Amino acid sequence: MHKRYSYILSLLVATVLVAGCVQTPVVSQADEQDGLVPRQTGLDSVSAAFAFDLSGAKVYLEPVAVEYSKRHPNATSPLRAKDYELRDKDMLRLQELLGETLSERFLLPRQSQLVADRAEADYVMQLDLSRFALGAPIDPLVSPWRTYTTQSAHGVLSGELTDSNGNPVMRFSDRRDIGENFGSFGPSGRLERFNNVTFWHDMRVDLRRAFASLDESLR
Repeated sequence: MHKRYSYILSLLVATVLVAGCVQTPVVSQADEQDGLVPRQTGLDSVSAAFAFDLSGAKVYLEPVAVEYSKRHPNATSPLRAKDYELRDKDMLRLQELLGETLSERFLLPRQSQLVADRAEADYVMQLDLSRFALGAPIDPLVSPWRTYTTQSAHGVLSGELTDSNGNPVMRFSDRRDIGENFGSFGPSGRLERFNNVTFWHDMRVDLRRAFASLDESLR
């Protein structure tokens, strides 16, 4: 009897955990105006046009827009808020990484592809990072000493896909904690060293997860 009770309890716990990973679809005013239907998703929100199909499409990726969380001055630190922002070369690398991971986890499964010329595209994708905050400056010249953080970065990743007429056909949004294996739950059970290498590694891993979840939401 005790074993059966434990088994049933384990099933209930597993069910609750799985259910907690899937967000209940909510219709926003913007989605309703654009005729987009909310989808069952593991992200915060995903909505798409009825019978949305991106098979064999050509997609142009707009330059990513980044909006940073406000940082308050710290009298004990020489670092400025600007030091916690991505440099021009970092923005170019981020744009390249977004294109790679979007193609790998979202477009290729649909036999779709990115194109460099907007005039050739069937759709245009705009990706944004808002409330974005780095765990520490990634420029070693700005922060030459060793820095330990609980995560590489966090922010809200969102995107909108429009057709050739500029009509939205899909949009999504999700809060991302990048480098979530850091800290007390990490392999060493303590803060991990932050640097340029760990940041870009964690960004790649997290973007793959995000676009894989987006892919699942629209199947």
